[in-house]
Amino acid sequence: MGKLDGKVAIVTGAARGHSEAVARRFASEGAAVAISDVVPVEVLEEQVGSKIRDAGGRVICFQTDVSDEEQVNAMVEQTLAQFGTVDILANVVGIAGPTKDVWDMSLAEWKRTLDVNLDSLFLCCKAVLPVMIEKRYGKIINFSSGTGKQPLSHRTPYATSKMGVIGFTRTLAADVGQYNINVNAICPGSHQERSLELAQGRAEYHGEQFDEDAFRQRFREQQRNEKAVLAGRWLADEGFSDSGSGSEDAAALAVFLASDDSSSMTGQDINTGGGVMW
Repeated sequence: MGKLDGKVAIVTGAARGHSEAVARRFASEGAAVAISDVVPVEVLEEQVGSKIRDAGGRVICFQTDVSDEEQVNAMVEQTLAQFGTVDILANVVGIAGPTKDVWDMSLAEWKRTLDVNLDSLFLCCKAVLPVMIEKRYGKIINFSSGTGKQPLSHRTPYATSKMGVIGFTRTLAADVGQYNINVNAICPGSHQERSLELAQGRAEYHGEQFDEDAFRQRFREQQRNEKAVLAGRWLADEGFSDSGSGSEDAAALAVFLASDDSSSMTGQDINTGGGVMW
């Protein structure tokens, strides 16, 4: 028996990384999952949907730009038509945005990052909340970042959007608690493709050479044995943590927050960054 048996979940940005891990974990715990990304449906089906079905799960795939209200509403309506309800919404989608100083950045770059990383939460929550309110039950899980709690140089739109996710989460939790709806945020560790985007963008902005193969090797080594102090992170030789964390750690927490085990938790932002403390 899975922790999410009989539940229906929507997971955004599911073609890779944290979101793919969340979608697959939700399905393995018994939820029917509606997954979306901006990639063509055929690609999402091949990369993620088919694997969920092969493992015995139920899934429908959508090509959805979650910053577009009409597309979001269509995704939710089709999910309701096929699965009958929505119990869980995992707003995992996010983009890295530009790596530039504010004075070198265009308004379009700024807006696009906030559209995808922040407006999408508003649109997806707005679309599913009437269903959750009517049945007086729901779980909403928003993905922020460690950057949602500390600055990151040259990354103003991304940092602003992820800080906004935490504010949105806390305020929405206060608004919908009376309807037995829980709203929480996860601040996950890294995943390789997003870290690659950030490192490559920083190198390009500074006019530096970037070696993708060398970066991927360093990333793998770091995940195996991270001994650096980062923000409030304890040293491994102090006995707290000796490795980074990634998508599976975030997905495990998402299952807990999506389950009835977390019924008393709402308005929280929780780190899964391998001992990082903010």
